[in-house]
Amino acid sequence: QSTWGMGEKYKNRQWGWLWAEAGSQPALEESLGLGGFGYPALTTVNARRNLFATLRGSFGEDGINEFLRTLAAGRGRTEPIKGDKLPEVVPVESWDGKDGQLPVMEDVDLDDVEMKDVELDEKIEL
Repeated sequence: QSTWGMGEKYKNRQWGWLWAEAGSQPALEESLGLGGFGYPALTTVNARRNLFATLRGSFGEDGINEFLRTLAAGRGRTEPIKGDKLPEVVPVESWDGKDGQLPVMEDVDLDDVEMKDVELDEKIEL
């Protein structure tokens, strides 16, 4: 929700927007230094100048707004894109909008597990 609102707010800047699932574009993530501090992540890219800036603050509406406002005013901290150019974006399967399926776990037969009877009053040394 926050990112859509910011897109509307800054649409007169004629900025382009891209979303990618974490880990689906490893070369792009590496060139922009993403992945080491967690997700979600927000990065801006100036492809003409081969520069990028990454949001290091809160990923809430206020944090995103402050980040974009600072960049729009020309005061944001930028870094060169690693490799001096953006890598090719690789095609990935579209998300169907549903959660993934958990793997089926094999049931463990508790009869096969040896359990030691412990008296409730007995102290156990850890």
